[in-house]
Amino acid sequence: MRNALGLRGEAIFTVLMTTFHSNSGPIFKPQFLGDKWQYIDFIVELVRAEGTVPYFFVQVKTTRQGYTKKLKRLKVKVPQEQVRGLASYPAPTYIVGIDEITEKGYVVSANGNYLASLSSISTAFPINRLNREALWKEVNDFWSRYNTTLFDSQFSDRDWR
Repeated sequence: MRNALGLRGEAIFTVLMTTFHSNSGPIFKPQFLGDKWQYIDFIVELVRAEGTVPYFFVQVKTTRQGYTKKLKRLKVKVPQEQVRGLASYPAPTYIVGIDEITEKGYVVSANGNYLASLSSISTAFPINRLNREALWKEVNDFWSRYNTTLFDSQFSDRDWR
């Protein structure tokens, strides 16, 4: 049951992230990385970004447990080690909680100063059109600060003449 629940949550995440925003199609291209990655389930590229290909990492947590009574937070468990592991990547990283019953997803950042275990996640940022667009902008802004042409590898193929 647990594996089936996780697989279903990953599929729901993919559907939510690839919803069309216009006739041009979706604004994200998620790629499942497989079960061998310790902290990351997906790498997600931004579609139609200029210059570089910005991306972010996601760990998906799926539940059928519903919401907390007081704050209406989605009941998913994320151990502190996983939160810190996600935050250790030098890129934007997020945890997405999927309510398998309603097929809704919620996104929270794994970056920042507050890196503790979670027994539930906020439902303040549902995966909808408005928040997908805000996420796209946040990740694009993060990567636009980097000049990738400054990297000069010692493994360059310079004598190909």
